[in-house]
Amino acid sequence: MMISTQVGCAIGCRMCDAGAMGFHGNLTAEEMLAQVRHVVGQNPGLDAARHPKLKIHFARMGEPSLNPAVLEALELLAREFPYPGILPSLSTVAPKSPAVDAFFSELLRLKDANFSGGRFQLQFSLHAAQENRRREIVPVRQWTLDEIAAYGERFVRPGDRKITLNFALSKDSRLETAALTDVFNPAKFLVKMTPVNPTRSANLSGAAFVWNEPPPFVAAAARELGERGFDVIVSPSLPEEIRTETSCGQLWSTTLKERARRRLRAEALEETAYVTPRTLSEKAGAWRRRLEGSRRRIPPSPRGREALLVVDMQDFFLSRGSPAYLPQARAVLGNVRRLVEAFREAGRPVFFTVHAHEDPERDGGLMTRWWRKVCLTGTPWARTAGVLTAREGEVYFKRRYSAFTNPQLHDALRESGAQSLVVAGVLTNLCVESTVRDAFDLGWPVSVVGDATAAHTEELHLASLGSMAHGFAHVPMTRELLEGLAARPGRQALPSRTSRAMRRSLVQIPSIPCARK
Repeated sequence: MMISTQVGCAIGCRMCDAGAMGFHGNLTAEEMLAQVRHVVGQNPGLDAARHPKLKIHFARMGEPSLNPAVLEALELLAREFPYPGILPSLSTVAPKSPAVDAFFSELLRLKDANFSGGRFQLQFSLHAAQENRRREIVPVRQWTLDEIAAYGERFVRPGDRKITLNFALSKDSRLETAALTDVFNPAKFLVKMTPVNPTRSANLSGAAFVWNEPPPFVAAAARELGERGFDVIVSPSLPEEIRTETSCGQLWSTTLKERARRRLRAEALEETAYVTPRTLSEKAGAWRRRLEGSRRRIPPSPRGREALLVVDMQDFFLSRGSPAYLPQARAVLGNVRRLVEAFREAGRPVFFTVHAHEDPERDGGLMTRWWRKVCLTGTPWARTAGVLTAREGEVYFKRRYSAFTNPQLHDALRESGAQSLVVAGVLTNLCVESTVRDAFDLGWPVSVVGDATAAHTEELHLASLGSMAHGFAHVPMTRELLEGLAARPGRQALPSRTSRAMRRSLVQIPSIPCARK
C-alpha cells in the first residue's frame, strides 16, 4: 500500500509531480489510517492478521518526515493492526532541519518499541552520490551522506532490516560507487537502483528514463557494489507496469485527470445534444413531417423477409468515458433495442457491425488520417452495446464507413434468406449512409429508421435522411416500422445452423475500438 502523508509536497523533486502541484497541508494520523482501512476493506480476500508480509509504505504523496502526525499514525497502526506480517515502510529524502532531526529520533524509538526484529523498512531516496547532484534533483537542504550513515548505525539493531539507499537513475546519471562504499556499512545498508518513471515533471525536466533491462552503467555499478559486500536490488519497470500505470501513483493520476476531462466533456456534449431520450418522440414526429416531401413512391420490399442491420452501436460512441462519446447515440439506443427485440421475436435475422482497427498504420487507410481518434481491437470501445445482446456469428467488423467493405457480411445476408434490409445505428451521414448506398447498389431494398439513427448535429442527421429518402431508401420511424413488422403474417425461421459465411465472419477477429467520427 502506498500511503500519502501530505496533500501535495513541499520538496519539489525534479521527477515528481506531487511537488509540482504545490504543498497544501499535512494529513492527520486518522486520515493516513483511513487509507489503510480502505485498501483492506476493498480486498476481502486479504487477511491482514494472517498475511505473511503486508507492506504499508508511507511515501506517496508527501515527505513523511515533514509531518509529525506520521509518528502518531505508526503508533495507531501498531495498535489497530498488531499482526506479525504488518511491515511499515517509510521513504524520505532526509530534509535538514531541527524538526526533522527530532522526527527521526522519535522514529527510532517507535521502531524499537513496535516494529523490531525486521518489521520496519526505512529508505533514503538519494538519487545521486555527489552532494551537488543530489541538490539538483532534490532542491532542499538534506542530510549529508555521513549524517545518514551515522543515523543508520544507530537505527539498525540485530535482526532489523537493512536501510535502503534508493537511486532513481536518469539517463545522464552515473553512480559513483566509491562514494558509497567509503561512507556506508554494507552490514547496515543496501542499495536499490530504479528507472525514473515518465511522470509529467520527469518528462519536462528530461529525467524520465524507463528501462526493462539494466543499462550497462547500472549493471556495472551493481556488480561493483556487490563485490564490495553490498546487497543490491535492481528494480526495472516492467512493460506491464508502465502500460497499466502501476509503477507509480503519479502515472495513474494522469489517467484520473483524463477521466475527469472526459466526464466534463461528456456533460458539455449532453447539454448541447440535439436530441435526448425525453425529446426523441417529439423530434421523431417533426422529422417525419420534414421528410414527407423527400419520400419516393417505390414498390414495397418483400413482406416478411427483412433483416436488421445495426451499424456501429458500440461503446466507442455510447460510453461517457470514450473520446468519441455521442450523446445522441444514447438517445436512440432504446429504439435500436426495440428493433432488435422485435426482429428476434419475429424470427428475422439480426446483424451488427463494429468499426475498429488492429493496426491503424496498416489497416487504417484514409480513415485514421481523417479522424483524430481511432478505435483499436481488444479495447472496451469495440464492444457492441450490452443491452443489444449481440450473439455469436452476428457481429461483423469493418475498417471503413460502409458495412459492405466486409464482403462476408453480404454473403451472410444472402445465406440468411433476407430479401431486404432495415438499417439503424450511427452515424447517420457517415457509416449508415455509406452502408445504405452500397446496399442499394447491391440490389437490397433498404429502410433506414430515422429515430434509431443519430449524427453529430440535427442538420447532418436530417440532410442525410433526406438524401436517402430521395434516392435510395425508405425512412420510417421506429413506431411505424414496428407496426408494419407486427402486421406481416408468419415467422421467418432463421437457418437451423450457422452458415458458412457467418462462421467465417470477422467476429472471430479480436474486438476493436472504432475510428472517431
